[in-house]
Amino acid sequence: MEINKNAKLVLKDVHLYDIESCHYSIMKNLGLDLSGINKDDKKERNIQIGKMMRKNPKLTSLLRNTTRSIIDEYIRVNDLTDDDIILRQYDGILVHKKILRVTDLKGIPLNIRKEFLVFISSIDRRKYIALDREMKVVIKGIPYRYDEMDEIYKRICRIVDSARKESIFRRLQQIKDHVMTTPNAKLFGIPVGDKKFNIFMKGYGQVEVTKASLKIMDPNDIDRDRYFNYYIAPFTKSIVVEFVR
Repeated sequence: MEINKNAKLVLKDVHLYDIESCHYSIMKNLGLDLSGINKDDKKERNIQIGKMMRKNPKLTSLLRNTTRSIIDEYIRVNDLTDDDIILRQYDGILVHKKILRVTDLKGIPLNIRKEFLVFISSIDRRKYIALDREMKVVIKGIPYRYDEMDEIYKRICRIVDSARKESIFRRLQQIKDHVMTTPNAKLFGIPVGDKKFNIFMKGYGQVEVTKASLKIMDPNDIDRDRYFNYYIAPFTKSIVVEFVR
């Protein structure tokens, strides 16, 4: 994933469009045999189609080329420029304006999947966090994510959505202070299995601990800087860059 280098790092009113059930929809539209596909189970459907593609390279090429051409055509008929497109994904696009023509190409609609109140690219433009209209945080490109850190992302997005420019930096500092001083070790436990967590310790690196051990751990032994720099700084740096201009 590489976000458009010409797009602002922080945006409001961003729209995500994609082809719903992309490969299934294309195969159905082309009249291909779908009798062995469970259309109502997304995970199972993707597994079944994936197996078909592995067995049939021509099918793989057909689906990928068709997907690409459909997205290309929607971009063309909507007069979208490179600057309009924040991110092009395999079966969709992120844009900062609404698309008018979304239903008339080859019988495959381009559905609006999400409307983001706030969109924040990481400083390296390889991941993003966003807040949708239901006030849910959407996170892409970040491995080893977990609920406690997701809540921090939500706080960051809400700052940009609702705060005045002069208070944004103060509230970002409050988040950093929270991460660096909280007595709650659970904030740093990355789930790796049933009641087990990875945690980064000062002087030791990554250590696997149980849920019981995490509860009694001294947070001062945790490498908080590592968490902040990996999970949070890529987005707070983007906010600083945009709001100091």
